[in-house]
Amino acid sequence: MLNVSQAPDGKKYNIPTEEENALEREELIKITKEQRALGRKIVAVQGLGFVGCVMAAVVADAENEKGEPIYFVHGHQRPSKRSYWKVPVINTGVPPVASSDPEVPQIFHSTVVEKKNFRATSEDFVYGLVDVVVVDIQLDATKPSFGEAEKGYCDLLAFREGIRMLGQQIRPDCLVLVETTVPPGTCEKVVKPILEEEFTKRGIDIKETPPLVAHSYERVMPGAKYVSSIRDFWRVFAGVDEKSTELCREFLNNVLNVKEFPLTQLDSTNASELAKTMENTYRAVNIALTLEWARFAEQIGVDLFKVRDAIRKRKGTHDNLLRPSLGVGGYCLTKDPVLANWAMQTLFELDGCLDMAIRGVNINDTMPLHTINLIKTVIPELKDVKIAILGVSYLENVGDTRHSPSKTLVEFLRKDFAKVLTHDPYVEAWPELEDSHVESDIRAVLPGAEVVVFAVGHDQYKNLQPQEVLDICGTKPLIVDCSDFLSDERIAEYKRLGCVVRGVGKGHIV
Repeated sequence: MLNVSQAPDGKKYNIPTEEENALEREELIKITKEQRALGRKIVAVQGLGFVGCVMAAVVADAENEKGEPIYFVHGHQRPSKRSYWKVPVINTGVPPVASSDPEVPQIFHSTVVEKKNFRATSEDFVYGLVDVVVVDIQLDATKPSFGEAEKGYCDLLAFREGIRMLGQQIRPDCLVLVETTVPPGTCEKVVKPILEEEFTKRGIDIKETPPLVAHSYERVMPGAKYVSSIRDFWRVFAGVDEKSTELCREFLNNVLNVKEFPLTQLDSTNASELAKTMENTYRAVNIALTLEWARFAEQIGVDLFKVRDAIRKRKGTHDNLLRPSLGVGGYCLTKDPVLANWAMQTLFELDGCLDMAIRGVNINDTMPLHTINLIKTVIPELKDVKIAILGVSYLENVGDTRHSPSKTLVEFLRKDFAKVLTHDPYVEAWPELEDSHVESDIRAVLPGAEVVVFAVGHDQYKNLQPQEVLDICGTKPLIVDCSDFLSDERIAEYKRLGCVVRGVGKGHIV
């Protein structure tokens, strides 16, 4: 049986053979030579996930004063069964991610098909040809016990292997720019030593030509302004030495909209890495705080969201108060506090822990259980109860399911032996919960539903009329609003039609 990689749409792509890899290496040399003749620098983006693939397109889209591309970009994705499909898909000019941002398909078509200065490959050989490597390898935190983030740790094995491969391939004058969110201390204590070790094995004098390493974190939001959140937003950066810092500044100045969003340079990569993890920890703890108050509001008949709106009118100090919801998902808020806590104890070998950060993660990780408790206030016994979950991504109008709180919701509802069906207009496959089929047609999950959970605020769900929902259901289901997705008028209409409605933080509707 052929080695194949299956895309989310079901299409299968053969993973290259060694003979095909040899031809690909020749093609990479040819392309790179042609691009250098055009005066372009060569960039490789390591990892074509939700950040890496769009970052690669943004780099390729950068132009000089004459309107000519500054860089040619080789996007690299390992030839694994899970991910190789991204290479042939990107090379047709199609993004490997689903998004509500119309600029995503535009920028891929522009750079791949029209400008022809962005191409994907699975061949490691490419790293020996480039001037800059942007590292966007996925790095996660492992939390071995549910609701006990204090036991979490960072497994750096795959990340170390990726960096080691760079050390074996890159030229000594190549800048390694780490964009992956990493534990504080990673560039100085992990990346630089590995590169030094591999350079030394290759006979490179690391005193004369030390590895060039920098860190700069993006603040990507894969929604309606996906591309803009990378290109048109403030960036923090730092290098391990002066030359690394200057090369990083030059690269970011060329690629990003620094006129409107100036760069912020910090004193060290430790500081830049800490800034990213602290920034996301602040948001995670902010959300955890609102859940505590949501429970209070529910018990005393108060709409927390109206209270929140009133508080947010105090600009400059309180307008960033976040909201409670089904839970916290995505790649950053769920793991960054854990990475920082682990780094404190392991990389820096310091006593103590980031106690408030970890408690915030624990509250957020267990937040979906509160939605189940709301359901049980109406239907105490969930065995064989048909529950339709609307939305399995972690954010409205995107197809990203990483650490989606809907996963926790589905798993715990199944433990109560409920019959759970899931729908999402943006998700074709759910790799984190492969045994749960995600329907694309809402009429496949609503008929006969006894509970309808508005888990994610996709526009499609917000536009559903109550009568339409009941007509499809053929029942008068319990309606659960997980984060103020339904207006008071919409809720009143559901109640008029005979439905019971519950909502996170919505004590006023009971």
